[in-house]
Amino acid sequence: MVTAKLAEPAPPSAWGELAALWQSRRLLWTLTATDLRARYIGSSIGFFWTVVNPLLELATYTFVFHVLLQVRFHAGQTTSQYVLFLFCGMTAWSSFADGLVRATTSITQHASLVRKVHFPSVVLPAQMVLVAIINQLFRTAALLLFCILIGEGLTWHAVLIVPFLVAQALFTFGLGLSCAVLCVYFRDMNHWVNAGLLIGMFMTPVVYPASAWPREYVLLLYPNPMAQYIGIYQSLVLGHHLPTALTTVIYALVAAAIAVALGASVFAHNRRRFADMV
Repeated sequence: MVTAKLAEPAPPSAWGELAALWQSRRLLWTLTATDLRARYIGSSIGFFWTVVNPLLELATYTFVFHVLLQVRFHAGQTTSQYVLFLFCGMTAWSSFADGLVRATTSITQHASLVRKVHFPSVVLPAQMVLVAIINQLFRTAALLLFCILIGEGLTWHAVLIVPFLVAQALFTFGLGLSCAVLCVYFRDMNHWVNAGLLIGMFMTPVVYPASAWPREYVLLLYPNPMAQYIGIYQSLVLGHHLPTALTTVIYALVAAAIAVALGASVFAHNRRRFADMV
């Protein structure tokens, strides 16, 4: 008597998770749209809060560093120049921080969805990052408008921020996948992420240029992928030129690829345990 041999389930893989995300892209967009509506529905100015909040932070940092402390990073630096410099850095950093924090808790806060047999859990961290990137697009539009109104205008180089915005999103997504897994095992992981982001903001050229970084600590700056992304944005939007170092571009792209590959692999090998642990 010949018995049919049951096919063994395919081992979890990073590619499998990314393929599942692509197959669930319509669900991803639906959840993203729902999230955006829920975040701003009922508020007095609605979606404009995504720009108003960063502008309030921008005004605060400008007043403290540029007005009160009289910080000048080069001779003759005007307030409008510092505002644009700070806005450019904060736009990218705020998106990264918001996406990473929400991706970290995306699995533990949606236990009812994770326990469903056929629900693709990878959609949850992706949704959080996508919402943050959409908000960044609106803030970037405001930044470009400011460059026209109070800055030196724009050049064609500003168009090139799009591929690096995608790379930043992939880097955030990959890191968010790893943090989401860690949060399942260690519920205080979100507190560690918040603490790390607080330190990371001042370790990244957001309120100061990379040229102000002390040479003896340069090894703490260049391995930071967000420092590379922000430096690229500043070159394209404010400097009106391509990044001067090709290694910066390569590093930014490679960091995104490694983060996604590693994060998806970690997520794939732990996903089956989520339903029992959340």
